[in-house]
Amino acid sequence: TRKCGVVYFSLPPSSRTTQAKLFNARDNVMDVLVASDAIGMGLNLNIRRIIFSSLKKFDGEQVRYLTDAEIKQIAGRAGRYNSRFGEGGEVTTLEKKEHQRVR
Repeated sequence: TRKCGVVYFSLPPSSRTTQAKLFNARDNVMDVLVASDAIGMGLNLNIRRIIFSSLKKFDGEQVRYLTDAEIKQIAGRAGRYNSRFGEGGEVTTLEKKEHQRVR
């Protein structure tokens, strides 16, 4: 059995913070954190690996590709300073054709 945390934009900020604290805890019971691009907004997380399921998002009006700056912001969650995984995380996508955009 795997345990999963969730973070997405319309989740109340206090709930996002709680999910982050639970995920970061030394006795972490979560195996995976599934998140929207909200993960790039002010949460400090002990993340080893970011896997983009898609480089597209719905922005309230249309589906569009994430900008390079948005990708960098989200990818920057992996292997952050003082992470228990050390500096330098891993970033990839599920779609091989998108790998170049996250390097």
